[in-house]
Amino acid sequence: MKKEKPTNKLANNSPKRKKKDANPISGGKIRELELSITNKCNLNCLGCGFNIPKQVTPVNGQRIDEHIKSLELLKSCGVKVEKIIISGGEASLSRNLNKYLVDILKVGISEQIEIVTNGLYPKGINRETLANLDSLIISDYVMTEEFEGTWRQYIKALNYKGKIEFRRKTAWDDLLSEVKNKPEQTRHHWSTCFYRKYDVTLERGRLFSCSRIAKKKWDEQGLLINSETSLSDVYSYLTSKVPRDACYSCATIGNNSNIPVAVQTRNNIERIILKAEQYMRECL
Repeated sequence: MKKEKPTNKLANNSPKRKKKDANPISGGKIRELELSITNKCNLNCLGCGFNIPKQVTPVNGQRIDEHIKSLELLKSCGVKVEKIIISGGEASLSRNLNKYLVDILKVGISEQIEIVTNGLYPKGINRETLANLDSLIISDYVMTEEFEGTWRQYIKALNYKGKIEFRRKTAWDDLLSEVKNKPEQTRHHWSTCFYRKYDVTLERGRLFSCSRIAKKKWDEQGLLINSETSLSDVYSYLTSKVPRDACYSCATIGNNSNIPVAVQTRNNIERIILKAEQYMRECL
């Protein structure tokens, strides 16, 4: 069995995680760009950073076309993306997932495409899905060898050639609470913020420095993407030395990750796990 990377166990704001410069864009290339394609999820976790079941819609309408238009505009002004990360809610619940992947690939802005899933709706991750992915990330809340092994057999049966990783965090960050941070502390945190480095987000036709700002729907703190947007605009926004207004209320600053992982408000996760494992075994 593939050995799990130690960093995949550390909470994002763990004091054991080495602080790195937050350099989300370099040479016109955004390191990672997150796209939510649905605000629906099959779990209801306490302290969910996306605020399920009240997550705001990621587009100003009902379709992903807005994301595609924004990606096209970014490409036209010279922006490149190293990796586009497809998320939710739970991305596998989107009935149009495969079409969305094809549409994103056609834009030609990104070197890689990755899906992050809880792995509990494998029916939504089929052969066509896997054919268009470079990497598959399972946010694993089951944490058993049986679950991981079944997933590995499932993707092998579907002839998946990309990467797969199982992330098992020790704790989550509080991305919902609003506190009052000291200006100096906020500026210091901004320079090495994990989310600023790995969590640049595209929602509702805007770029956001992190998903917290997007999920709070503080759109005025994002960068509007339109026909007048330039590479310089994108670069200036993402490399700004000045923290966003949202940072001054972010509970991750000065605090360790302390939310228990995937604690459910409903007593149905065992049934969901059983159904997921049964589906995969039937496909073998």
